[in-house]
Amino acid sequence: MNSQGDSGGETLEINEPRLIKCIEEGEPDIGALWEFCVHFEFERDLAVESIAKWIGPPEGKRVLDCACGSGFPGIELAQRGYDVTCSDGSAAMLRHFERNARLAGVELTPELLTWDGLVQRYEDSFDVVLCRGGGSYLYGGTWDDDASPDSEALVDSLRQFVGCVRPGGGRLYIDITRAEDLERTEPQVTRRPRMVVGGHVVELSETVTPHPETGMRVWNSELQVDGNVYEFERRSHYLPHEQLVAVLEKAGLSEVNREVIPGEHYDVFSGVRA
Repeated sequence: MNSQGDSGGETLEINEPRLIKCIEEGEPDIGALWEFCVHFEFERDLAVESIAKWIGPPEGKRVLDCACGSGFPGIELAQRGYDVTCSDGSAAMLRHFERNARLAGVELTPELLTWDGLVQRYEDSFDVVLCRGGGSYLYGGTWDDDASPDSEALVDSLRQFVGCVRPGGGRLYIDITRAEDLERTEPQVTRRPRMVVGGHVVELSETVTPHPETGMRVWNSELQVDGNVYEFERRSHYLPHEQLVAVLEKAGLSEVNREVIPGEHYDVFSGVRA
């Protein structure tokens, strides 16, 4: 069993308003868990800067973040002047988005929209479509409900993303499980440093167990707040990079390549719609 991130007794004092509000709003949900994961997994400012650089200047570009979650990086891109549309299929995640937008002073209202409705709503509309945040599409159908991943739904979701990209040079930005993590055969255990967040003691541990023989990865998380334990389990697709590339190319993208995006935690691919 691989283990990483053990703090060795370290305690972090965290005074970020979005995390304090997240804890103070009641019993933690999957959105609260994701807020803490974002805190540790991404170099937030660097990632936003790098994504903005990849997109290019905001003038004349329409951007869709079709897995906007709790608002990173959609809110930050809006602050930088980008014309950003944000959607997500999880009402729980969007509650955190709306709070974070208010805290940031950004007028940006996300749309509750599952991926199977993207093309009907936004066909051929965007210069850039983003789907990021740990390969969120890999959890299609499993994020809010305890269900097994559906391979047909996964492929359809990827096709929906491509269908929202503007023909004639529009681009898709998508992330996926890191290649080195896909090669692991044993459970990967991560223990985050003990935190004090707005006076509340918070601890987080995560275990990711690969099941390549069944095409699945299982993410088990334990979030403790002031001694109260909240457990989460989410099942995702075990998707090798070459399979992602093949689906995207079949869906109509060309120039599908790995991108190096400083600040991102997961591997990133992009493609162009002719």
